Amino acid sequence: MSHTAPEHLIIVCCHGIWLGGPVNGHDESEWLISSFQKGETPTFIEHIKAGLRVLGEDDRALLMFSGGPTRKETRLSEARSYANLAEANTYFGYISKDEAVKRISCEERALDSYYNVLFSLTKFWSDYGIWPEKITIVSHAFKRERLVDCHCGAIGFPLNQVDFVGVDPPGVVDGTNVAAMKGIVEAVTQWKEDPHGKGDLLAGKRRKRNPWGISQTLFHNDDDRVRSRVQSSTVREGEECLIDEVPQPWAQSHDR
Repeated sequence: MSHTAPEHLIIVCCHGIWLGGPVNGHDESEWLISSFQKGETPTFIEHIKAGLRVLGEDDRALLMFSGGPTRKETRLSEARSYANLAEANTYFGYISKDEAVKRISCEERALDSYYNVLFSLTKFWSDYGIWPEKITIVSHAFKRERLVDCHCGAIGFPLNQVDFVGVDPPGVVDGTNVAAMKGIVEAVTQWKEDPHGKGDLLAGKRRKRNPWGISQTLFHNDDDRVRSRVQSSTVREGEECLIDEVPQPWAQSHDR
């Protein structure tokens, strides 16, 4: 990591697992994805490029790929696979390998979009001892409302310090993926009804994506939890959520 703490956290939300291969991710056969994601892997690569581009434009930024090991076929995390793909493609010319070692990190536990944001924030604090001044989220464009308004709003990160870069998969761009279009509205509704994903519906989805039993606590140890001043509670064994409507330290750091 850089000796100077970064101020800007770039979060690339991961959606699949690149297993490696001779064409560096440019053939879908090299990926582990769900059936409904067929044809979307070029979009995943565009998300990686977008994160790298923003990183290259800001010397005080850190890029964090976020996504856990969601498939029983491999313990490789989504985040690590994205980082591997970026390296295999020499970071698409946006940054050097030496820079990448210092300025790219992996958050390898998140199992949904809410925890892409929250776990990336808490890992940033664990690594640097400060909260980011600004975050940029990279994902599908159709997830903007969910990620920014729902998730950042729920955790209390100042929305005027949140940027969003969205790149949609082809089926959403041309409207042919009817199921995806329907799912967009359903997901936003579910998160508005359960902002921290504590209920059986959203928490149940996470459990189904957790074949390796990855811990869903916000920190790896109690010392970090106490020093961070994050207000949270244990919902179930191994699952931790923020306490509703309580000011969190990342919001307070912007008030000073």
